[in-house]
Amino acid sequence: MAQALKKRGNELYVEGDFIGAEDYYSQAIAKDPHDPTFFTNRAVTRIKLEKWEDVEHDARAALSLYGKKDPASLKSSLYLAQALLALNRPQEAYDLTIVAYQFSLEVRNVQTEKLSGMLLRAKKALWEARETARLHEMDETLKSVEELISADLMRAEKELGDQLAKQEIGEVGYREDLRALREDAAKKVSHVREAFRISSKGDIQERVVPDYLIDGITFEVMHDPVITPSGTSFDRIGIVKYVEKAGVDPLTREAMSVKDLRPNYALKAASEEFLTKNGWAVDW
Repeated sequence: MAQALKKRGNELYVEGDFIGAEDYYSQAIAKDPHDPTFFTNRAVTRIKLEKWEDVEHDARAALSLYGKKDPASLKSSLYLAQALLALNRPQEAYDLTIVAYQFSLEVRNVQTEKLSGMLLRAKKALWEARETARLHEMDETLKSVEELISADLMRAEKELGDQLAKQEIGEVGYREDLRALREDAAKKVSHVREAFRISSKGDIQERVVPDYLIDGITFEVMHDPVITPSGTSFDRIGIVKYVEKAGVDPLTREAMSVKDLRPNYALKAASEEFLTKNGWAVDW
């Protein structure tokens, strides 16, 4: 019976009826709360619905049922990290994902590439939080303006949530309006920071590390990048250590050796130039 409910949930998910799919997965869990795939499926459905606290609950439940050393748990780790980032808890997301990523490398799991991307997202979020704190310390007026934008957003989100609770709007409308509110607030912050950057003649501005300079294994700025046969660049130390141990490309999992690595001179020059002009990035 529980498996039949899950199957129907899967069908609705494919059709794009995420609310219906969530309901069927919930029924399956009520019938059998010990199958981790029910929680995983409901978690990914709730990601579509942007119910982040519920995603966290389901992903943690699945992880508990799978156990720490089951490769099947890596999807749940991915979903949990996504929820933690959405809930503005980047340190927890990073700590969780770095462990899952290392495990995925050990077992050569298909989730490695997605976990790599999630790790970079978590590290970016941590950096952005530190940058916001740094900018606020530099200018109290900027801090006050951004706090006003944040307070306005919180009020608008609450009003929207009240409308949903009163059934004045549906789930789809709620998600769309919520996304629009957050995008508008982000644009306001961006405009405010640009105005302060101009008025301060560049003294007050957010510092950014380009994605293409970040190593996909250590998640640090690359110093000596090399290219794998699949065309992906990594910092030499990290990729050599990995290939010597695993004997495969960390993303495609195809067989390779250290001899297959080639220097990426153009990327190395770009990295050196960036670090020369932005010494802070060494500790990114």
